Amino acid sequence: MRATLSDFVRVLRGVGVRISTSEVLDAYRSVEKLGIDDRELLKSALGSTLAKTAEEWEIFDGCFDRFFALQDMAEELDENVAGEERNSADAPPPSGLPGGGGGGGAADAEENETPVDLSTLSPLSQLLLDGDVEDLATEMNAAGQRAGVNDVANFTQRGRFVRTIAEEMGLEGLDGDIARLDAGEEAERDLAVALERERARLFQRLVDFVERRIALFASAEGEKVRRELLPRLKLSNVEKRQHDEMRRLVRKMAKRLIALHSRRRKVAKRGQLDLRKTLRGGQATGGLLFDTHWKRKKVSRPKVMAICDISGSVASVARFLMMFLYSVSEVLPRVRSFAFSSSLHEITDLFAEYDLEEGVAVALQRYGNMPTDYGQAMADFKSLCFDDIDRRTTVIVLGDGRSNYGNPGANILREVKERAGRVLWLNPEPQTLWGLGDSEMPAFLPACSRAEVCNTLKHLENVVGDLLRTA
Repeated sequence: MRATLSDFVRVLRGVGVRISTSEVLDAYRSVEKLGIDDRELLKSALGSTLAKTAEEWEIFDGCFDRFFALQDMAEELDENVAGEERNSADAPPPSGLPGGGGGGGAADAEENETPVDLSTLSPLSQLLLDGDVEDLATEMNAAGQRAGVNDVANFTQRGRFVRTIAEEMGLEGLDGDIARLDAGEEAERDLAVALERERARLFQRLVDFVERRIALFASAEGEKVRRELLPRLKLSNVEKRQHDEMRRLVRKMAKRLIALHSRRRKVAKRGQLDLRKTLRGGQATGGLLFDTHWKRKKVSRPKVMAICDISGSVASVARFLMMFLYSVSEVLPRVRSFAFSSSLHEITDLFAEYDLEEGVAVALQRYGNMPTDYGQAMADFKSLCFDDIDRRTTVIVLGDGRSNYGNPGANILREVKERAGRVLWLNPEPQTLWGLGDSEMPAFLPACSRAEVCNTLKHLENVVGDLLRTA
């Protein structure tokens, strides 16, 4: 427990809480007297010794909840794939696994002359195939401790720690199993495919695992490190205490985009001669045409319709996308916003009634926390504004494409693409998860002009910047 408290004190010092050696000793004594079983009692004990002002208590409160959630094995699950885990819980096990279509069970044993003996696999392979996320989180945390992940200093070390933790968990054995099975019989090859998929998901979990620790422990340069980290940090990994800084970053990025795209266009030096304007200009010089004028094709600013899935972890990305779009309204004035988890509602008027942040919060409260239904949302979108879509319209869809095995409404999105200038799909999930479980991304992709992973502020800045650049 002393090592854990030392790490926690280091986190608090890294975010600006001044803590003396005597206060650290008082915290140790409090914990020894009260124990650690009661989390609220532990929080009160540490807060009374380490936080001395109201401002420090607010910082302490956020750090405590986040830090000790990371220490709790039951909460060490990957939040970014939690929606995928939940939505695919009722799906049939993947081919090659016991109980799945072609993997194990008595029927498969009869069909395959040489059924796969899972006991011959490495411990990590067996752990991944078992599917127990709590056991996996426990092993991940233990490997992280062995790799010294709490000593992470900055964001550039993320890749090294991800790889090191994977090796500590037994990556070499997993890769060996995949190579061996891939060269075997059909059942073994099916199992190799399943292990490849689980390997990709493991690395995604490890990225999130390390990012959360960077957010807490990267204190060598204090707030400077965190400011450099935030634009590249997954929005679902951002702590509540960092929201103010994230909003400042959005405004700063938006101002940069506005400055870049609101500059006056230079006078054209080529193209079709504007004879009337050239002759009028020559009147002041006695008919001598010193200055020529050229016709330019007028480029209209695009109309933007943003459809945001605000269920689950997608809501955090939706919040900042809407902040971005409305922060650049000076150069992108015609934005209509829609939000859904089940049915879809236009929320454009909310941003006239409330300020930007309040409007987002009201939208999340009113229309979030419902079972996701893309089919219903697409049908609602068509009925609300299909006739308003033309070739100047850019439709942005933000969502993970998971529709709980219901009709995704991809045919409606194809109709939208035929009318609109372009359809952009922003998915916060990595591409390795597109099409797994109840993901309908393969059905949506043909209806999109472009689809890409988008789960950081940097991604959002690039998307909005591209939108303005092509306007």
